[in-house]
Amino acid sequence: MLEIQRFMTSKKLHFWDNLNIIRAGILGANDGIISVSGIVLGAAAADLSSYTLFISGISGMLAGACSMAGGEFISVSAQKEVQLNRLSLQAAIDADYKISGAYQTKIHAIDILNPFHAATASFFSFLCGALIPLLAISLSSSAWRVTNTALAMIVALSINAIIGYNQAETPIYKAVLRNVAVGIFTTVVTYLIGTLLGVAVAG
Repeated sequence: MLEIQRFMTSKKLHFWDNLNIIRAGILGANDGIISVSGIVLGAAAADLSSYTLFISGISGMLAGACSMAGGEFISVSAQKEVQLNRLSLQAAIDADYKISGAYQTKIHAIDILNPFHAATASFFSFLCGALIPLLAISLSSSAWRVTNTALAMIVALSINAIIGYNQAETPIYKAVLRNVAVGIFTTVVTYLIGTLLGVAVAG
């Protein structure tokens, strides 16, 4: 019973890990929205079939989710190692200054980040974000699929920016403009490349 309690305590989320999960989730969703929007709009510009568009979107969604999760795991694992090393160093310093009390520990064991939490949040948030442009282009007619997907991307990026910067001191409209600008730039580039490739193949 004691071992189970220790396990549950070790797995319990804390303040810093919660912040880390939120950060990973927001970035994952943002990347999912932009990446898959760029993929499907680029493919649409090349005048590919609806089936090919869907397969391209699904492939990009799964590959991107795995890539984001892997990146988060590696990044947070490195942070965790730094935190553990610092914790060990502080323990040694605390032992030297225990009597005088001149040194106070600035990091605690509970502050250690969990790379699995960040990776999981990033993976599933990327999938959720990627589904938006994928569904928009899959459910739209050929005449409206580019417009609907672009609009869905802009709305999704705006909402994600509002959620992400809700507690920040930065004006939310600036965050929305930055987010949308990055998304538009990315999709315009991929759309132009898709157009050029489509013309080259047709020629």
